[in-house]
Amino acid sequence: MLKINLARNSKLERDFIFKLSTDIENFSTLLPKYFQSLKITDSNNSELFVDEKISFLGRTLTVKTKHVIKKPDFHSIHILTGPLRGSSFVELYESKSFGTKIIIDVHLKFHGLGRFFYLLSFFIRKQINKVMDEFVLACESQQKSIHSL
Repeated sequence: MLKINLARNSKLERDFIFKLSTDIENFSTLLPKYFQSLKITDSNNSELFVDEKISFLGRTLTVKTKHVIKKPDFHSIHILTGPLRGSSFVELYESKSFGTKIIIDVHLKFHGLGRFFYLLSFFIRKQINKVMDEFVLACESQQKSIHSL
């Protein structure tokens, strides 16, 4: 298992960035390069089951995921199918005086040919950091476009 801990600061208020992060039906518009489509197939209280078409390390995958959303600051994603099944992303959103601190703990499990990717752990870490940076920038751009209306 590959474990990656990420932390980023954003000037955005926690509730705003949390809402963008957990708006599953519209998330593909925030990061279309990585998330081609997300379709909620079932929901149960704070859990959503989602069919996702994602791009990861140059490969397009279709996976089923479970999202657990606990307002105002907790979001976890668990990959249920595919070569990354058993992987998880646990996100925490902390209110700070400057805005929000976003913490994501990533646990990646590789199955089948995906085990080859474990050998590329440096590249995977770099790619996940890049996606995190793009996520924060996309959220901040979203706020700017809302305020300019």
